[in-house]
Amino acid sequence: MKHYFLHIIFILIFFIKNGYSNYPEVKFFTVGTEMTDGLIRLIKSASAYNINLNVIGLGETWKGGDMETGEGGGHKIHLFRNEMEKYKDRDDLIVVFMDAYDVLLTGPTNKILEHFLYEYKNNRVVFSAEGFCWPDKSLASQYPVIRFGKRFLNSGMYMGYANDIYEILNYGKDIKNADDDQLFFTKIYLNEALRLKHKMTLDSMSFIFQNLNGVKEDVFVEYKDDGKAIINNIIYNTHPIIIHGNGPSKLQLNSLSNYVPEKQSNKDGCLYCRDLKLPNEKMNLPSMTVAVIIPKPIPFVEEFLQSITELEYDKNLIDLFIYNNQDYNNEDVTRFVDKYTKEYKSVTVINNDYTKSERDARSESINWGIEMGNDYFFTIDGDVHITNKNLLKDLIYKSEKMNIGILSPLVTQIGKLFSNFWGAINNDGYYARSENYMGIVNYEYLGVWNVPYISSVMLIKGNYLKKIKNAFNKYRNVDPDMSFCAYLREQGIFMFTVNTEEYGFLVDSDDFKTYGDRKHPELYTIFTNRKLWEKRYVHSEYYQYIKPDVVVPQPCNDVYDYPLVSERFCSELIDEMEHYGQWSTGTHEDKRLQGGYENVPTRDIHMNQVEFEKQWLYFLDQFVRPMQEKVFIGYYHVPVESNMMFVVRYRPDEQPSLRPHHDASTFSIDIALNKAGVDYEGGGVRYIRQNCTVHADQVGWSMMFPGRLTHMHEGLPTTKGTRYILVSFINP
Repeated sequence: MKHYFLHIIFILIFFIKNGYSNYPEVKFFTVGTEMTDGLIRLIKSASAYNINLNVIGLGETWKGGDMETGEGGGHKIHLFRNEMEKYKDRDDLIVVFMDAYDVLLTGPTNKILEHFLYEYKNNRVVFSAEGFCWPDKSLASQYPVIRFGKRFLNSGMYMGYANDIYEILNYGKDIKNADDDQLFFTKIYLNEALRLKHKMTLDSMSFIFQNLNGVKEDVFVEYKDDGKAIINNIIYNTHPIIIHGNGPSKLQLNSLSNYVPEKQSNKDGCLYCRDLKLPNEKMNLPSMTVAVIIPKPIPFVEEFLQSITELEYDKNLIDLFIYNNQDYNNEDVTRFVDKYTKEYKSVTVINNDYTKSERDARSESINWGIEMGNDYFFTIDGDVHITNKNLLKDLIYKSEKMNIGILSPLVTQIGKLFSNFWGAINNDGYYARSENYMGIVNYEYLGVWNVPYISSVMLIKGNYLKKIKNAFNKYRNVDPDMSFCAYLREQGIFMFTVNTEEYGFLVDSDDFKTYGDRKHPELYTIFTNRKLWEKRYVHSEYYQYIKPDVVVPQPCNDVYDYPLVSERFCSELIDEMEHYGQWSTGTHEDKRLQGGYENVPTRDIHMNQVEFEKQWLYFLDQFVRPMQEKVFIGYYHVPVESNMMFVVRYRPDEQPSLRPHHDASTFSIDIALNKAGVDYEGGGVRYIRQNCTVHADQVGWSMMFPGRLTHMHEGLPTTKGTRYILVSFINP
């Protein structure tokens, strides 16, 4: 605090001595011939502090070579020199220059000026400093020795009095456009006579400028007393204001830009998110290209396609592109197209085409989007299920509000940390855990985040498509998503993920197989995709009957009848059993059982025969046990156990009925799997001691009753057709 007051007193003395009543005039300049994402970011950061950034050369053809892969930048000197011509005699004007595409402002003009006038009171020109002597390492020995800090000049940021800046630039009036600008400034600085004449120095301790290359472990985000984020150089304990992602440090700059300027607070969280809330008033919707990609075996594609149709957006504004290379989903896509084609502006379908790879299909979707010429392009993979029906409107609003070209909504696998973005990457371009990853996926930190990798679902402005049309094919030795993101990073095109709302979730498709012995593989996904599994396979009325105050029907004493599984579950389980086809003989001899003898034989298939035992046990524990605890008060057994879970088939010419017996269980359930009067006639269950009959003919409804002691029962004859029931002996 004492240092700060001395700082202010010195500046006041400086102003009085030089006859200034206010701060000197300051102008900010950059050279940028193209409005890139980096330049957009720089302009926005300047606007956060009401700084008028003068962009020189916008719209001109760049002649300064490829500065990303080698030397160059002489053209930048010419452009800036021409602009400075009008200020060449101004010794009362301070000029701040910064590169356009990889620089960020994090503080106001007065803070920059205070540091300049106090820390460099004896200097007229200050360049930023770094730890590398580039591009000519042989010049390192010619640099003046410093006591502390970075020793070498970086020309990406500098400031000084206008007349000195112009004179320095004028030394380069004959420089070639493709010559290196940093080498030019380095030689000027190393010329002792010129260095002394213009009182040049380096900001070696990063009071004003911070070059990030080589100092990843030195520069962090910290928070001021008011909670707002600032940049801290922990080596020098300084808070640099203009940050440069030079060389390979651009991803670090992108990461820092998620917090500054004026973006995040450790007290108030996201400082701009309130302005991103989708307004209630009606939007003027832009035209849209939607590309649906089903590139691999994915469960619940039917529900995925339905979620696309439920998005709140005028379908007449949408040109729809669908790619599916899975034979298993051929009918899903066909039904979808047949049902909804007329609602969309146009529909283009590549269905069940094995000859077209995922990479080629993704590239084709981009080219198709270019051909359609719509305002926006939205691409979504089959493993993304949207629950926020305003997704498209929300992303468009945020894209326009923040001037973002590529924006991806955060989606994660339910209950897991796996998501569709990476907060950081390693040196090989693969996943690395970022410090904020957990906070973002758990919605502890909200915002719009500049990240190095996104996938699965994204909104892209139409004018970006030509820039990225080669992205999927750039690197054919890696997966298409990796190639896409690597290409965008190389081109300086930013990728953002947003988590200010919950938009949907990712399906877990890692172990999903659509080939082999399974007729309906989604049946087996209760562990990996429980939410979708429940929606498809649990009876819609179950949740009503499980409520504490709802009475469960009791057709016989201690026999409860309630909805448990959906009709679809029943029909698919029957399909699965008939597809397996190895029904027991219905005799006492049963090699599946220990001892090989069945006292009360039926024609059946056990759950373990179709590899459904673990899934069904889990289902019993999660859905049947809560109902048992509700109606049979005081009995608890967690988790439930069962070694007899099977589907029984009754036919008049095979096994029409079952003799009276007790089940080898504490309690049992019998679920009707098909329709009486349609699939079969007859059937039902008679409880002997209770002298009570239950028709048990509501598909998906379960009878639940005590087992081995009180409820002897028999299966009544099936007189026509085929009757299927699912039986489970619970807690034997």
